[in-house]
Amino acid sequence: MKINVIGGGAIGLLIAAKLGRYHDVRLMTRTRDQSEMIAGNGLHVGDEVITVDTLPSAEWQALKQADVWIFCVKQYDLHQIWEKLKPYAKAPAVFLQNGMDHTDFLQKADFDYPIIVGSVEHGAIRIDSHTVAHTGQAVIRLADLAGNYAGVLVKQLHKPDFPFLLEQDWHVMLGTKLIANAVINPLTAIYQVENGKLLERPAFEKLALLLCEEAADALGLEVEQQWANVRRIIQATKANLSSMYRDIQAGRQTEIESISGYVRKHAKQAVPYTDFVYYSILGLTKQQERTNL
Repeated sequence: MKINVIGGGAIGLLIAAKLGRYHDVRLMTRTRDQSEMIAGNGLHVGDEVITVDTLPSAEWQALKQADVWIFCVKQYDLHQIWEKLKPYAKAPAVFLQNGMDHTDFLQKADFDYPIIVGSVEHGAIRIDSHTVAHTGQAVIRLADLAGNYAGVLVKQLHKPDFPFLLEQDWHVMLGTKLIANAVINPLTAIYQVENGKLLERPAFEKLALLLCEEAADALGLEVEQQWANVRRIIQATKANLSSMYRDIQAGRQTEIESISGYVRKHAKQAVPYTDFVYYSILGLTKQQERTNL
């Protein structure tokens, strides 16, 4: 298959590398420097070095037509990039973002090709512009948002060492991941702890449960089932630092708007604990911005 991967962050690098072993992959990066580094050195994942075509986002019009486009950019960059590429893609498009903001505008968009949304459960950390650490082997789940193509794509992309699974209900799939993110990310970032501490300290565990209850209610999902899933993820990633914690440490923009912000936007009643973590992360981000001036 010919695959265009949009975004050179941790997930974009991982997917471009893993799919590049079997498919013709072209990766679009934010900067020319990153594109040139990948072109000269290949993509490094552990002991593997995979060669893929690259180009910087400034040259997006040079993207070749593909059998599928995979968007791996952050939520806060997605809308602008999608508006630019939407008329040009003309092929099934896959969106692998945290949060669910993108589902709101994608359902309103005017296009006639399949739209697939996904949930990435792999752990990945970008080490440098052309190196990614695959820190957790898991799966990528895909579901149809518009059209009926996810099942075909799963069969085309699935490999035993990099599996893809088909999900029938995109809302349950993305909602389940969003709830886990809405609990784990802000709490670990605010209190500067590893994921596992959320279950080791009773006060943190109580806050985690309250956040889970608010998010599950906002999304119309069953609380007990979602809390069991959140606990499972915390236990499986207990030594990890959440992406939001790492973003704040590095002074980067967080995805709080597309995670806790989405819960707030879709809540049918007051969500005081979600409000607290939402504004706390905004405050920490502004504080970090002032520190870097």
